[in-house]
Amino acid sequence: MYESNKNDSSKAKLYWTVGIIIAVAVAALLIWHTFFYGTENGTAATVGDQEFSTVEVTYYYNTVANNYINQAQQYKAYGIDMGYDTDKSPAEQTYNEEEGTTYADYFLDQALTQLQRTAILCEEASKEGYTLSADGEKAVQDNMTALYTYSVQSGAGSEEAYLRAIYGSKMSKSLFKDLLTQAILADEYATHKSETFTYTDEQLNKYYNENKNDLDSYEYRYCYVNADFPEQETDADGNTVDLTDEQKQTAMDGAKTKADSMLAAVQAGTAFNTAAQDVLDETSAESYSDPEYNHKTDLGSALTSTYQSWLTDGSRKAGDITSIEVADTGYCVVQFLGRKKDDNSYQTLTYRNIEVLAETTPSEDENGTDLPTDEQLAAAKTKADDLLDQWKNGDATADSFGELAKTNSADEANKDNGGLNEDANRSSLDANLTDWLFAEGRQPGDAAVVEASDSSGNVIGYQILYVESLGEIQWKYQATTALRSDDYDKWYTEVEANYPAELTDLGKEIAASSSNQ
Repeated sequence: MYESNKNDSSKAKLYWTVGIIIAVAVAALLIWHTFFYGTENGTAATVGDQEFSTVEVTYYYNTVANNYINQAQQYKAYGIDMGYDTDKSPAEQTYNEEEGTTYADYFLDQALTQLQRTAILCEEASKEGYTLSADGEKAVQDNMTALYTYSVQSGAGSEEAYLRAIYGSKMSKSLFKDLLTQAILADEYATHKSETFTYTDEQLNKYYNENKNDLDSYEYRYCYVNADFPEQETDADGNTVDLTDEQKQTAMDGAKTKADSMLAAVQAGTAFNTAAQDVLDETSAESYSDPEYNHKTDLGSALTSTYQSWLTDGSRKAGDITSIEVADTGYCVVQFLGRKKDDNSYQTLTYRNIEVLAETTPSEDENGTDLPTDEQLAAAKTKADDLLDQWKNGDATADSFGELAKTNSADEANKDNGGLNEDANRSSLDANLTDWLFAEGRQPGDAAVVEASDSSGNVIGYQILYVESLGEIQWKYQATTALRSDDYDKWYTEVEANYPAELTDLGKEIAASSSNQ
């Protein structure tokens, strides 16, 4: 299913195509001579009246296979088995026993589907007169630059040699660029086509009435009370011994007792977060010392499955509270505070930011992270507050904020653009930014200083935020996205019938010959 996301579309296209090269670079040594390259460059597949060569089909095959194998490697590092043995070739592993197909067959099938999609969308774009945007052309160039970088890192000697090592002796730099261009054009046109589907307020309200549980906003609090499972022991041979059912049940019973105690305390009038602190370990309890911690407002469609059905139950009343078992983990205490059709919250907005990073002190642990001290953070906060006051005491416009960003922001990604972030989506931002930017009642012109954190949640400085404009109402955005997804799928299914895709005998050899050499 294709879903349009306007503010992320150009990035998605770039990441997808760069991802092809990255995946190849990561997995190339593993499968360097695994896949069929072929010496004959005849017709391997047809899509409608278009013919595609062995090299082109192999390109799609290897892209699909490399991405899948790379993902399997990453999952394996975390102890997750995708069912694919990265030490064997695709042709040596069964994908579907009933159908008698191998992973090589699966990869080839997926490759043909991707080839068909790209061919269809490029052809339909041509019929409409749609051409690659400036952003798309830049994405092509960025990918070709990345190709050079990876060819040097691989030691292949040249870009052409690198491509031939991966895609076979018939692959050329010019053909590779053409294939990348087609992929980016296909993605761009898919986004363009999806956005041609528009809807009246009457249609959106009709969709809302049919999907209230997903589109209403829910205000709630939650707290996970994790079971305290005993540490697993090892046997004489050093193998980890699984916990017994009795040990697991004892730990779960303990979590339930704590959750029930918290629930009873809240029902007796104790504040939710205060009650949470009484049943949690010291580290977790500290988070709940903030009275707003885990006080959330989300669309029904965004609620976690643990408590989604309970919160969206039409009989729910403000103040209702429950304890829900989370299998093999513990219990979750949830309190329902309210539900409404929210016409004041936005899914997207355009904002500007000025990043003020604190100085850091080297970690005493050589493998530790350099973090700022309280004094260094205080100095950064003072600087951020001073910059905000400077802006407020001046013109206090978007342009004047942008000028401050150019000369003061540490955000190298957008400082030269005046700190501009267009059509920012709730799902694409850090929580501290989202909480402020999308707070109920937010208006254009609002500005404030909020904490800036690293990927581990450590506060490293501050962001000065300025809301420039608001986008679509959240529930309308979600309704439009869902309707567009359905309409795009219907359109594509109808068009797809005009472009049947088939492999020739030569094309089928790509899977048949996919074995270690």
